[in-house]
Amino acid sequence: MNNLPRYALAALPSVILNRHTDVLVIGGGAAGLTAALTAAAYADVFVLARGPLRESNSALAQGGIAAALDAADSPRAHVADTLVAGAGLTDEDAATVLANEAPALMCELATRGVPFERADAMHFALGLEGGHSARRIVHVGDATGWAVTAALIAEARAHPRIHLLEGWQAVDLLDRQGQIIGALARDPQGQWHRLLAGATVLASGGAGALYGLTSNQPAALGEGIAMAYRAGAEIADMEFVQFHPTVYRTPNGEGFLITEAARGEGGILFATTGERFLPAYDPRAELAPRDIVTRGIYAAMQRTDSDHVLLDLTHLPSARIEQHFPTICARLREHGLDPVRQPIPVAPAAHYLMGGVRTDLTGATSLPGLFAAGEVACTGVHGANRLASNSLLECIVFGRRAGQAALQWADAEDSRREGVHLELVPERNVALTSSPAPAAWRASLATIMQTCAGPLRDGAGLGEGYVQLTRWPEQADCDDPDAITAVNAAITARLILRAASLRQESRGGHFRRDFPQASETWRGHSVQQRSREPATLASLAHFEQIAHAAD
Repeated sequence: MNNLPRYALAALPSVILNRHTDVLVIGGGAAGLTAALTAAAYADVFVLARGPLRESNSALAQGGIAAALDAADSPRAHVADTLVAGAGLTDEDAATVLANEAPALMCELATRGVPFERADAMHFALGLEGGHSARRIVHVGDATGWAVTAALIAEARAHPRIHLLEGWQAVDLLDRQGQIIGALARDPQGQWHRLLAGATVLASGGAGALYGLTSNQPAALGEGIAMAYRAGAEIADMEFVQFHPTVYRTPNGEGFLITEAARGEGGILFATTGERFLPAYDPRAELAPRDIVTRGIYAAMQRTDSDHVLLDLTHLPSARIEQHFPTICARLREHGLDPVRQPIPVAPAAHYLMGGVRTDLTGATSLPGLFAAGEVACTGVHGANRLASNSLLECIVFGRRAGQAALQWADAEDSRREGVHLELVPERNVALTSSPAPAAWRASLATIMQTCAGPLRDGAGLGEGYVQLTRWPEQADCDDPDAITAVNAAITARLILRAASLRQESRGGHFRRDFPQASETWRGHSVQQRSREPATLASLAHFEQIAHAAD
């Protein structure tokens, strides 16, 4: 994206207040709160959340957390399943860290008040989900994300070193001589602030809401990724978007996820004609990885000229359905559908972004002073496709590591950052000439992404979508927060489209109709960086550059 302005604001606000802290965390989900609680052991921490803390994507997570806790299971087997799901692009070191730290972490979360279901007093109840070779999913009913997040929120609210900033909009990362020293943000009253910190942790979540129909919160537009890209960070693997196979569309058009565990417990998918279609598509049927199930559903929808298929739980004992899926039952009954007696209409929807801001195993990005964790980050642990129930685990494992690394960085920088903050003023940019974003920009953006970068893609569609978004503005006025959101959301959408255009193969969550097979030529990571054009393909070993492709 040549000539992209460094800042999202076309001009600075007339009044900006300066606020200082040791560590700034942007994002209030499981990754951000874990990072904050870790850093707050020895440092003062600001946690900036776009909305109320209870409205993070982490809080919506239903399925559970993967951990090898059964005597017949092992972290090595968990790693092996993660590598298979990642379709050749998973970083084995990252997956090993994830799997090895999981069992003890589940026990720790339980002692911190997360009420995981129990098989007996000594053992957790373990569920099975697609892609796993053993039962290793711990649950709190179908609201595991909220149970974990609620415990973290309670700890953060009670912590004397953590200051929670709910309803704040982060717009740009601030740097001094290439080092990130905080962010420019707008508070709920419209006042602008420079939040200046010794270290910054980006934990702003994913980008599913770019697609309209999604399991994510409406605010999950990838704005943190756009901020990092503008600041010069390396962005990796943005083409890999996971579409959850089973999302119920509410009457007002929002997506409500029907957890993977519904199929793990025996749920069966039928076409609207009554045909069970997945066994013919993949021998693992309903327990195949999500990308395969998604494409199988799409094929069935096309054959039957329907916008949905049916997920049937009615053959299961009613008590089992009620026990395992109380939230789903209650939510569907609000809309007049009883899953104990009726099949659930479902369709694939944007769910999880495997790519993001590239990090190492400590959460460090390519920019000094900037760390990232959770869905906004690309640790390499998911590769080309996320294994079910590894996401909350990644948030906590790598959120803790990012918090620790940020704490160490802030401590080392403390003696050198006094007296420089008042100089930190973003350059005043002149907005590029471009048409304004459509008034109904969310719907327009969703149409572009669904049509051009959905589960089935091709080069022509990806190119057309990218061209359309180049006509959108790249900066906005400081008094128009919705326009600022549109600007950053469109940048992240362009990063997805461009990475998907670069990768001329099908792998994991990325499927090209014009290149339907995987190729060893493309067994590497796409890397995009504002200061380095064109986009590149990097090797698995330390992202070493091995090939180039035209922008």
